[in-house]
Amino acid sequence: MAYPHSTYTTAHALTYSYVHIPAQSPNAQYILFLHGFPSTSHDWRHQISFFAAKGYGILAPDLLGFGETSKPSELEMYRGEGMARDIVEIMVSEGVGVVVGVAHDWGSFLLSRLANYHPERFSAYVFIDHGYGAPGQSLTPAVVQHVNSSVQAKLGFSILGYFLFFNEEDAAKLLDEHSESVESLYFTNDNEINKKYKGAPGGFRTWLTEGKTADLPAYLTSEDHKHYQHAFSLEKGGYGPAINWYRASLRNINEEDEKKIPTSARTLTHPTLLIASTGYVITVTINYPEQMRPLVPDLKVENVNGGHWLQLEKADEVNKILEEFMEEKRLV
Repeated sequence: MAYPHSTYTTAHALTYSYVHIPAQSPNAQYILFLHGFPSTSHDWRHQISFFAAKGYGILAPDLLGFGETSKPSELEMYRGEGMARDIVEIMVSEGVGVVVGVAHDWGSFLLSRLANYHPERFSAYVFIDHGYGAPGQSLTPAVVQHVNSSVQAKLGFSILGYFLFFNEEDAAKLLDEHSESVESLYFTNDNEINKKYKGAPGGFRTWLTEGKTADLPAYLTSEDHKHYQHAFSLEKGGYGPAINWYRASLRNINEEDEKKIPTSARTLTHPTLLIASTGYVITVTINYPEQMRPLVPDLKVENVNGGHWLQLEKADEVNKILEEFMEEKRLV
């Protein structure tokens, strides 16, 4: 079902659209859901309905550059410190105190910065098929090329070639012209396609310019497809604003802010859950559990047999894992 959206305009004049469902009792836990790319708060629909029905409070924003939220073109507006401050402003405006943060994909970057800058606002963190990203680890072109070379030498394929595409001048134009191709590539569970057209440098451009598509997975309905195509239509601003999340990393715009984060704030001090895909070649190869353990002392890992979009593909299993984690940690 579709949920009504509230809006809030931040101190630096950005208007956020978000789902807010108040908790059914004063002591009930709130959950903050942070989506990734290419996505909106709509992709948390299975979690929102499940947890709202159990009395949890819900806050699920369309993040900056997505959905009905402001879509500035200026790259500087996508700094992690500023976007984290925006989310806290929304929480304060709605009278929301402490939350469990749940993030997928690029939402995990934002949850990571919220954890660094505003840990007092959280009781726990949940990352879905992405991990905690410590400050100072932006995926610049040099880092992407190093990762690709290392994986290529070890496994015979690359995994981050698509990142480099977003740094190219005509990226937004090509994405806008081939939106169905973008959608089908991002949602495919075919790892040979993922290796060839996302992982390999130049693959994403080829996929778009040749107008390639793959079948959408069964968990996406025709209504979901319509919602996606509308959200990224030219009428709604296209893909240009949203790819600033990639460009912010590639161009390392957070470097100076992140240098100021104290060492003590780089380690996550709350219980943390990683729900990891066993079937998406890119994140399996990155191996987030291994990356996270040095900085996440209280880490629980749950592997789910599925692709990257576990909150959609394996919604019931993800909801059960989330609920059990919160009950185990007494976050209810």
